[in-house]
Amino acid sequence: MRRVLLIGAVLAASSCNATTNQHVTFAHLAFDVPGDWSHYDTNHRGVSTEVWSPSGNDEKESLTVIRTELAPVTAQGDASTLSTLLAQAQAGLPESRVSARSSVSTKMGFSGARVDLDYLPNGLKDRYHRIHVVLVDGKSLVHVLYTAKTPDANLNAFNLLLASIHEGEG
Repeated sequence: MRRVLLIGAVLAASSCNATTNQHVTFAHLAFDVPGDWSHYDTNHRGVSTEVWSPSGNDEKESLTVIRTELAPVTAQGDASTLSTLLAQAQAGLPESRVSARSSVSTKMGFSGARVDLDYLPNGLKDRYHRIHVVLVDGKSLVHVLYTAKTPDANLNAFNLLLASIHEGEG
């Protein structure tokens, strides 16, 4: 009986999680984001951008997905090259401090690089945390950025998106 209750609780929890997430198609990608997050998007000259944020956003969290086809040579670089370029790009943020660099492979087959950093946005007094991942998709680069004044300790939204991102419609 205890085993049946445990299995029932697990199934109920997973069905709740499934209904609280939304499945998104964007710029020939598909991924999941939390159900209570909303977005806006732009598409300009080979760069498609979608920015997601939760309602009631006291932590100033956002997820940004950018797909660009403007750097096909960069998309052919290895993880080490991508990591170096990504870390150098973060130097343009005010008072940026890179805390970690690593290679990334998603369960859906993308690979690339990740950089974690803290920076002070222009005109603000509080530091923000950013995780910037760049994934290679053929000749395209897919950037996934998580930014927050007070980051979620478990990075739930970021991990949900990164675990689910794959080629799709849109």
